[in-house]
Order: sequence, then C-alpha cells, then structure tokens
Amino acid sequence: MELKEWIRIYRKIEQEFSFPREREVKAREYLSHMLGNRVVSMDRLSSIISGDVYVVGYAPSLEREIPLLTHNYPIIAADDSAIILKDSGITPKIVLTDLDGDVKELEKINTIFGIHAHGDNIHQLHFVKDFPLVFGTTQIEPAWNVYNFGGFTDGDRCVFLASRFGARVHLIGFDFEHPRIKPGKNVTRKIQKLKWAKYLISLLQQNGVEIIWENLK
Repeated sequence: MELKEWIRIYRKIEQEFSFPREREVKAREYLSHMLGNRVVSMDRLSSIISGDVYVVGYAPSLEREIPLLTHNYPIIAADDSAIILKDSGITPKIVLTDLDGDVKELEKINTIFGIHAHGDNIHQLHFVKDFPLVFGTTQIEPAWNVYNFGGFTDGDRCVFLASRFGARVHLIGFDFEHPRIKPGKNVTRKIQKLKWAKYLISLLQQNGVEIIWENLK
C-alpha cells in the first residue's frame, strides 16, 4: 500500500478514536531522537522478509497453534506473542511492539525490534534504548529514521511490514472476535481496534497481497 493511501485511511482512524495529531507528531519526534542513527536499515529488513513468512499474533489460541509453524519461514511476531514463542524455543526474526506488554521479557529476546510510536505511548518510548537491534515505526508521516509501512495494531502492522517487501503471509494466532486482553485494557476499545485490523488486512488482500489464514475459524 502506498503511503499516500495509508495516510488517507489513517485520517479516518484518527477521527474515529479521537487521536490528537499533535501527540502523534510528538511521539514520532521523540522516538526519532531516541533512535538517532542506530536503526536497522531497509536493506537488512528486505534481506529477512522475502518469499513466505509467518506473522504471529497474540490470540488466546496461539499456544495450541504453535505446531502450525511447520516450515522454516521467517517469523514476524506481534508484541507479547514473541514471549510465547520464546517460551516454546522459537525466536522470531522481527518483533513489532508499541511497548504496552511485558517489556522486560521482550528485552530478553535476541532479535530485531520495530518500536512503534503513537500518542498514547510516549512515556514508554525511552525503553527503545534497551533494544540493541531496532527500528522505529509511526502511523503518520515518517521521519528519516522512523518508518511507516502502514498498519494500526501490532498484528496487522506485521502484515503490512511483510507486504511491503512482497512476502506471502501465513497468519498464526489471529482471532479478531475473541482477543487476549492485557491487564488494564478496555475490552470494547480493543475489539473496536481489531475490527480495523481485520478490515486493513482484507484491504491488503484486495490489493493482491497473498495472505493465508492458517487458523481463522
């Protein structure tokens, strides 16, 4: 998906959730400052993401769906799903997170992290210094060291990242109707966000991205 098209879609998301644009800008600029030139390059990401990839979400069904990871495809994991994979002896190649999960456990995983900046996680972005291999992402216009691949939640943002490099995506651990809710999170708002995630992934499919729903009931 072209950046111009994504920005148009994200304007609608901003309006629906009443996200203040000035906080989005502040988050992007702070993350850019924290990263400096310590950023995993697009070329390196391209070398990892090619052909078939697994994108692993954080659905309650993930633990029993891990056996579906039967091929030696690179794994892109959404946030705390990486911890579940680690506990099963699996290290994803890339983890995308907005740092609203178990950051200390994520720091124990030796992989590349894409740290996402948005208006609600500015207070968490200082943790970026604790990740040796890192790049930044934003939902608005990118900065020189903060990318925008598209996507709204950690899960669908992983799909957008994979699609950016032309990968065929195999989804594991995705359930939009029965999410795993982290402590302190608003259930209604989470489900509202997942409706957007499902819609955005369907848009990618309509635009020719090959997505294989390994677990969708």
